[in-house]
Amino acid sequence: MTPETFIRTETDRMFRDISLLAGGVNRFHHIRRPTPLDEQVVIRMNRDTLYSGAVIDVTAGATITVPAIPDGRYASVLIIDNDHYTPVVFHDAGVHEIPADTDHMFAAVRIQLYDPGDADEVALINALQDQFVIAAGSDGPLPEFDWDTASLDALRAQYEAEAANLPNLKGMMGPRGKVNEDIRHIAAASAWGLFPEWEAMYLNYFGGHGTDRCFAATFEVPENRAFWSITMYGATGFIECERSLLNSSNVVLNADGTFTGSFGSEALCGDVPNRLDTPEGWNFMMRIYLPGPSVLDGSYVLPRA
Repeated sequence: MTPETFIRTETDRMFRDISLLAGGVNRFHHIRRPTPLDEQVVIRMNRDTLYSGAVIDVTAGATITVPAIPDGRYASVLIIDNDHYTPVVFHDAGVHEIPADTDHMFAAVRIQLYDPGDADEVALINALQDQFVIAAGSDGPLPEFDWDTASLDALRAQYEAEAANLPNLKGMMGPRGKVNEDIRHIAAASAWGLFPEWEAMYLNYFGGHGTDRCFAATFEVPENRAFWSITMYGATGFIECERSLLNSSNVVLNADGTFTGSFGSEALCGDVPNRLDTPEGWNFMMRIYLPGPSVLDGSYVLPRA
């Protein structure tokens, strides 16, 4: 298996798995509550957006209807083809034609959640999820998944290790002809379904630290036109702790506008704001939605904990 065939294979697997959860093609699988620890369908999900995903047969044309989103919150539909290219992101309310770059395309809906603990807000987002509507002229099934899963798993582990040495995932996602073909397999392995950088930047932190003491770092607030978040993961890239999210809605700022994050248990760190629990092999990802120039040009960097 090569990097090129890995991308198609991993995307085939994701298409298969999510279409099974949805009950077929042209149907959404909605995650109705902040990502449950036991319902993480891909690695490096987050808990400050609610996700919906659908595999769509576009061979006879297909559209997606996007509802009006209230109160200025961020919402988007990322379209992904079967080779993990992302030709378009929809934001505006209305009916949008889905490109037919491959026979089946994937629609990934994200809606911002200000407070994951607010049941009324979660109910509001659930109602919005139901207003995203797919209309397709055909409902042909996906091809049978017939790949060597052992090779797939081995390459994924190798590419995830490569991702740990990169500061971000810039250049790995976007339309055909506008991505770095030498490294985009790393995105398919370490963060399948991520945005191109103009929609969101992803900054990785792999400190190699243990869980035996508290680590702290002071951050500048990243320049953005939507919001930012930090999500804590375990060694395998999944959320393992309930206290795993720090973002622009729940952060406590310092007097100078920066914020100090503390990483470790309450027993080690004390009762401090902006604290995240740290599982074994902990690492985190900062997401910056609609990033500003200082983020896009690389001048914004993460501090070291």
